[in-house]
Amino acid sequence: MGSKRNERLKELFLQEISTVLRNINGINANGLLTLTGSELTRDGKVLYVYYSVLGTDAERQRKELILKANSREIRTLLFKRLCLKSVPEIQFKFDETPERASHIEDIFKQINSENEKTDENPGPRD
Repeated sequence: MGSKRNERLKELFLQEISTVLRNINGINANGLLTLTGSELTRDGKVLYVYYSVLGTDAERQRKELILKANSREIRTLLFKRLCLKSVPEIQFKFDETPERASHIEDIFKQINSENEKTDENPGPRD
């Protein structure tokens, strides 16, 4: 399998999975689910789909359960929608990147506010 084909397949699968997810009951209730990327194994047998959830830990866990419970059905729907000989097994993985980025952003905001406080209240001068 060529890498260009692999890239096209990844994009196609991600697009189709995104479409299929819209029809899964309860997937977008409480917390926003976003697909952040995908990775197809070299042999094309497993597709890792990365996602993030804007919401609480409980909402994230609920989404994880829904995704895992529906992964076989999603694969079946992809097989029906796409004219391919085989569709890879789909494994959903939580992507912590947006969470980490948000945490780093909060740290920068805290540093900036501390710097502003020290600029406003300079210490005694000699």
